[in-house]
Parts: sequence; structure tokens; C-alpha cells
Amino acid sequence: MTTKTSTKPAASTPALWRNRNYLLWLGSDTGSALGIALHSFAIPLIALIVTNSPAQAGVIGASGMFGRMLFTLPGGVLADRHNRRRLMLIGGMTGTAIGLGLVAAAATGSLTFWTLLTLHLLMSVRNGLFGSASDAVLKDLLPETQLGSALAANQGRDAVVSLAGGPLGGILLAISQTLAMAAIAIIHTAATVFARFMALPAPTSPDKDAGPMDRQESTGRTKWARGFAKESSEGLKWLWRRKDLRAILLVSIIVNLGTNASITSVIFALQQRGESTATIGMVSASIGIGMLLGSTVAPALIKRIPSGALTCSGLLLAIAALWILPFIEPVGAICAVLAVVLFGAPAINAGIGGYFMAAVPTALLGRATSASSLMSMAALPLAPLIAGFGFPLWGWTGLLVFCAAIATVAGIIALTNRPLRTLPGPEGWAARAAAY
Repeated sequence: MTTKTSTKPAASTPALWRNRNYLLWLGSDTGSALGIALHSFAIPLIALIVTNSPAQAGVIGASGMFGRMLFTLPGGVLADRHNRRRLMLIGGMTGTAIGLGLVAAAATGSLTFWTLLTLHLLMSVRNGLFGSASDAVLKDLLPETQLGSALAANQGRDAVVSLAGGPLGGILLAISQTLAMAAIAIIHTAATVFARFMALPAPTSPDKDAGPMDRQESTGRTKWARGFAKESSEGLKWLWRRKDLRAILLVSIIVNLGTNASITSVIFALQQRGESTATIGMVSASIGIGMLLGSTVAPALIKRIPSGALTCSGLLLAIAALWILPFIEPVGAICAVLAVVLFGAPAINAGIGGYFMAAVPTALLGRATSASSLMSMAALPLAPLIAGFGFPLWGWTGLLVFCAAIATVAGIIALTNRPLRTLPGPEGWAARAAAY
């Protein structure tokens, strides 16, 4: 399948940081990302505090990841069928509502295992349903010539969110669980407000609220419902037919599992050995520091180094650091190693993500993005289970060696897969995508 290029004239396109709609999108997406980061940091720690059981905390984490996976493909169909800005609004309001539910539970002392399991699952389902809409909007707002720069900027934003999420969550939890939950609700409300004032380019169809699939399925509700399951699988089928993207997805599944299992294991182990939430927040912040440092060099690296070579180099750096992690225990050393693990992530994500967006037709972007997210997250429910059940069985060293071995498999696949290893830089993305 060939790629679709933007029809927007370059001369009429404002610079990225003077594009009002892009800045509003960035504000909304950042608010959603920060809300998710706070939620993801706070809920496992609260679960550990409430249950004093890594296994039960692992079950809560795994259920949330499974719920997000289950609703990711339907979310991609929604993003292609409906007005994506409207979906961002609904997603923001839903995040606010669930956040308020967490506030009520914390204020009344009702944050039990089952309450945390239920509300965490609801928030994760929300993330799966509405995450694809925000990602797909970016291609609606910008021409392909600006996608690489925007994605590199987003990696820097993600680094700042990751950097702020841990310490902020730790400080808020140290003050009050209710305050931490209130912050989640307020941040999702801010994301909703930014999305409210964002304007998308008018679609070619007279139906201004219709996404690409609305226009194809305009003959009635019955056809819409009948085609939903079929459309949910179209993104997966399209990606699987692309030899250039299959290896990327497989590597993402495995390295995400190894890395996330390592990080979750560290957090669980630190809590079990009596470290404060503020200290754990600082360890989490080291991930953001690594990403932030990596994001400062990512734009230059993307332009100068082919994306395949950059991906392989970043993976090898992360894997080497993960093999060091099992043999250190001081908090400062743990922070330094985790920063190195994530240092290459911004350049990898911007390069691979830019190629992905260049390769996917706009009308399929929601479903393809959700399918990619689903496959990248396919093994992630195992990460908290590995951490929760592995720590009592194997201890710090054995558990983290196991996690590093998982990530090593991803490195081997990347180095031995020619389409991934030879992926060109931005100037060659369109030609490489068209060849497949």
C-alpha cells in the first residue's frame, strides 16, 4: 500500500510553535499524559500500602493493562469513524469523572483492593478507548514535513511528564492520598479545556462531525454496527502485511516487557524494603531525566543517523544498562542506571514513530495506531505479575536478571532483521514505505 502525502501547501503552514491548534493539542495531550502518569505512579503504591502484598498490587496493575489492551482496537475504530476532537473531549471528561471517583474513595477511606482494582480498570479502559484519537489528531493538524519535528518535541514533553510525574506523585501521596487523586481529576479537566478550543481542518464531506469511516458508512446505523468488528481488525491486518513494520512491532513487544518489568520490580522492591514514597518518586523521576537528556539530542540524531541504526544502538545501550541493574542496590546508582536505560528512547520513538506516520494512510491512522499500541502492549500485563510474584521467589538480583534477559531477546531480533536494521532517515521514509 502506498503512502498518502499531505496536500497542505508548505508556504501556508505556520511554524510549529506558532501553530495555535498544535499548541492546544499539545496542552490537551500533555494534560492527559500527566494525568495518566500520576495515576500509574500512585495506584500501585497505594495498592502496596493498602494490601502490603506485591502479588495483589501486581494483579491490580495487570488488570489495568489488560483492560487498556482490550479496548485499544475499538478505540482505533472510533478515532477513524468519528470527530477526533470530540473524542478527546469525551476522554477528558471521562478521566475527570474517574478521578473524582478516586477522590471520593480516598476521602472516605474506601481505597480497598477491590475499589482500586475497579477504578484502575475503568481508567485504563478510558485510556484504551480515547488514546488513539489524540495520536491521530496530530496528522490531521500538521503536514508530513513537520511530523518528525513534532514527534521529537513530543518525546521531550514525555520526558518532562515522566520527570515530573514521580516526584509530584510522591509528594502528593506523602501529604494526602485524597490530594493525589484530586490532582488526577484536575489535570484531566485541564486537558478537556485545551481540547475544547482546538479546531481541526474541515473534512471534505459536508458532515463536519464525521471521520473517514463515518463517510464510508453513512448508509445507516446497521451497517455501522455490522462492520465494527471487521474494522477493528483492519489495522492489525494492514500492519501484519507490512514486512517493514512487523519486526518493529515484535521488538516493541519484547523490549517493553523487559523494561517495564524491570522498572516495576524496582518500585515494588523499594517499597517492600521500606523506602518512602518521596524516594520512590525520585527513582521514577530518573527515568524522566534520562528521557529528557535523550530528547535534547534526538532531533540531531534523527537527521544524521539512519533510523534503523539509531534504533539498534539505543536498544543495545538500554540492554547493557538493564544487565547492570540486578547487581546494584544504592538508590543513587539505581537512578543513574535507569536514566541510561531510557536515554535512547526519545530518538528511537521519534524515528520509528515518524516512519510509522509517514507509512500509514490518514484514513487508517486511528486503527493502525491502536493496532500498533495493542501489539506494543501485548505482553505488558505480564510486567506487574512478573514483579509481584517474582520478587518473593527470586529476590532483587534473580528477578532483574530475568527482566534483562527478556530485553536481550529484543536486541537480537533487531540486529538480525534487515528491514529494521536498514531503515533510513526521514528523507528516505516515503520511498521505503512505498516499496512495501
